[in-house]
Amino acid sequence: MQRLQAFSAVALTLAVLGQFSLLPAADEKGAAKKDPDAKIKAALAKLPEADRKLAEAQRYCPAEPEQRLGSMGTPVKLEVDGKPVFLCCEGCRDQALADPKATLAEVAKLKKVTAALGKLKAADQTLAEQQRFCPVMDDSRLGSMGTPVRIEIKGQPVFLCCKGCEEEALADPDATLKKAEQLKKPKEKAKTPNSE
Repeated sequence: MQRLQAFSAVALTLAVLGQFSLLPAADEKGAAKKDPDAKIKAALAKLPEADRKLAEAQRYCPAEPEQRLGSMGTPVKLEVDGKPVFLCCEGCRDQALADPKATLAEVAKLKKVTAALGKLKAADQTLAEQQRFCPVMDDSRLGSMGTPVRIEIKGQPVFLCCKGCEEEALADPDATLKKAEQLKKPKEKAKTPNSE
């Protein structure tokens, strides 16, 4: 009983000093729902300011373009032909260095996409980032051909890579909506023989 009282006194003292909480930890899932980018922002905040700005301009990993920088922890910085490149994780280093020219080309493309998406209103930018690709030309990343085009289909916003896709998107609205929803789901990595 004396040990419990002593522990309680120490815990109370630490709580007053802000070193220990007597209350349960905040619900991380609830926080993530309020700001789905909170984890990414926290990981990017660990970078020095100049690096953070470069990583934010790049946004995605050149080796794994589906991975947002910060989604797997603090991005990894490396030099490729004297230029800074950020990776989602250490596991991408060999791939990024295997073909420096291709890596730098992918980084340039990712920066172009980020700049184009940045021209959208904040709410539209979030929606376009969730959709990621054009439902008409599903290998065309939104932003790779300039600012994405926003259309409404049955009250739902859909983003296209360019104005040239609008006629086809509107020709079969149900198929376009279905494809746009599918694009919001992350692609699964192909299994390698050693991954099982």
